[in-house]
Amino acid sequence: MIGRILSIASNTFRETIRNKILYAIIAFALFVIGMTFFLADLSMGEFARIIANIGLASIHVFGVIMAIFLGITLVSNEVDRKTIYIILSKPVRRHEFVLGKALGLSVTLALTTLAMATVLFVIHMTYKLGGTPEPGIFVASLGIYMELVLLTCLATFFSTFTTPVLSAIFTISLFILGHLTGYLHFIADQSKVAVVKWGGRALFYLLPNLEVFNWKNDVAYEQLPSMSIVGLATGYLFCYAACILALSCFLFARKDFK
Repeated sequence: MIGRILSIASNTFRETIRNKILYAIIAFALFVIGMTFFLADLSMGEFARIIANIGLASIHVFGVIMAIFLGITLVSNEVDRKTIYIILSKPVRRHEFVLGKALGLSVTLALTTLAMATVLFVIHMTYKLGGTPEPGIFVASLGIYMELVLLTCLATFFSTFTTPVLSAIFTISLFILGHLTGYLHFIADQSKVAVVKWGGRALFYLLPNLEVFNWKNDVAYEQLPSMSIVGLATGYLFCYAACILALSCFLFARKDFK
């Protein structure tokens, strides 16, 4: 089973890495990150922090675009091109197909995130003119990458039962809500209405809490997150992604392609 999943993941990686739109997004992202060097010169004070802030925000935004754009087409492209019939006619189970697709895209996102983080790291170190390198850029990028993996799983989940447009809308909505779950918990705690209180708490635990991966501000102020925070974020990603992928496999197994 693992061999078949890796084979599908390898094919998915090759497909996504040849996608011209992916290169266009990466090129624009690197351009924006490169521009931080000049934007810092136009600003007043704490230039290195500004470079880190804008650069990490650029990695985040363009990473989300790549994760959602590629994630919503993982399954739909195979269905539209009718290649899904060829794949499933081979000794490949449907859950192996879903897991392989998600894994292949995750590898692609790992490489693109690493490339953008490396460019930002070099620019940041160059601006400091031999100052202490900031390894926190890679730590913050790791948090961004974990968020992108979770968004990939969500996009894969929606793509198993709806159209690419709706998948994009649903995934973007969860991306926005995922950074606002803390407010839901606050509103639930402050509310005296039982429905709002329990409904808010239920949404807080059901919706993805993407803020657990957000370490950009800490790194910008040269404060690295502790290993316990990174470990908790990794565990949260593993548990939530496993649940989402399990639901994706269940829905895809019941999908009728006739």
